[in-house]
Amino acid sequence: MKQTNFLLGSIASVILLSGCNSDPNVLLGYSANQLCSRHFISEEPIEFIKQRVIPEALGAVQGELQLDIDSTAKQVSLSTQIDGSTLTRTSVFREGLGCTLLHDLSPAQLHAQTADLDFPAPSPSTPINRALRPDLSLDAFFATNHKDYSWSDNTFAVAVMHKGQLVAQQYDEFHNGGSRMLSWSMAKTLTGLITGLLVDQGKLTLEQSQRFGEHVMTVKNLMNMSSGVKWAETPDIHGYEDLAPMWYHTGDSVNYVTQLPKAYQPGSQFEYATGTTQLLSRALMDASGGDIQSLNNLYQKHFFAPLGINNAIAEFDEAGNLRGGARMFLSVHDWLKVGQLFINNGRWQGEQVVSEAWLKEVMMSNGVDKHYGGQLWLNDMSFWLPKLPKDTVSLRGHRGQYVVIIPSKQLVVVRFGAYGAVVNQHIGLANKRLFKSVLNVIEQLEK
Repeated sequence: MKQTNFLLGSIASVILLSGCNSDPNVLLGYSANQLCSRHFISEEPIEFIKQRVIPEALGAVQGELQLDIDSTAKQVSLSTQIDGSTLTRTSVFREGLGCTLLHDLSPAQLHAQTADLDFPAPSPSTPINRALRPDLSLDAFFATNHKDYSWSDNTFAVAVMHKGQLVAQQYDEFHNGGSRMLSWSMAKTLTGLITGLLVDQGKLTLEQSQRFGEHVMTVKNLMNMSSGVKWAETPDIHGYEDLAPMWYHTGDSVNYVTQLPKAYQPGSQFEYATGTTQLLSRALMDASGGDIQSLNNLYQKHFFAPLGINNAIAEFDEAGNLRGGARMFLSVHDWLKVGQLFINNGRWQGEQVVSEAWLKEVMMSNGVDKHYGGQLWLNDMSFWLPKLPKDTVSLRGHRGQYVVIIPSKQLVVVRFGAYGAVVNQHIGLANKRLFKSVLNVIEQLEK
């Protein structure tokens, strides 16, 4: 058994922290999960993850940190001393399911949950068409990368598809077009697309009611981020939030959201909430057959496979809930395919993967908020960037993950990285900078 131990106690003194969660359960859980997923799925070196992805979280832990990486069992543990006791958080990799953070189960118990499941063997994805243009520069996306992580855009990968062909790509030394990149909240749009599959199959309807404890809402309410559940995506003025506790204090994300109080009538207001997408993820599981196997079959065989996406991974929590609000891994080039699907009106190489009506009338049309459709961001940058085409839509994920789609320009741009804390605190400015870089691409293409 190959196991590597690291002592990380010196990091705290050199990291500039700004607004970082100080809960050791959150810090250790977040870091262990990131190290596990990004090392065993994205194949990023451990040192790279420590220094360019999670340095602020590691630096916020009080006391010495012990990092244990078991490359044979494919699991990562982080430990520290809290008031004389050892606190350890462990994340475990399972083939086909990625990494799961443990709460109440042992690694053996987690593996036993899915020992009898049948997942397709991963293989390279079908290549996308290429017409690379050496004259097309992507330097604008990398212009604000700095050595100081907290102030850096930290861009890892950018790729551009125009008229259905890859025309430009640029990467740092650790990534390429085949690197499987973490979605964060871009997974919400994939969850929305998979919902469309079930609607097309007659297994769900937009107006179908869903009950979670005392909460009752429709599929449409869930798609439009209007579930009625009281939720704090980011800390309020009292420091209360729901996102970190849902992921790092409990192994059952759906149960966590179910127990929250009601804040408003479903459908009456917009409330961006990862917890709402977790409820939608549960509705998908129930409609597809009620277990991990049936849900895995749905998205692997009926969504990913027709796109030639052969090694995507969607992660689950300890209770077996799809982490449809945050944790899906696709290669850079496969994320381009997802964007192109919207331009192709749901078709890929002659096959209708998702209905055109679902994409246009549900996902790309105004929901409760004019800037948000069905698990998809609409054009909220027009005030700041009036030259940006009005039909621009985008997938967006935590700390700078983007798929920008502009049907009128037949353009898809993907960007992956890890915004530093200062950049992330001013996400509006970071978004503006990203979309200005997209405009720069358009200008070059139209010269």
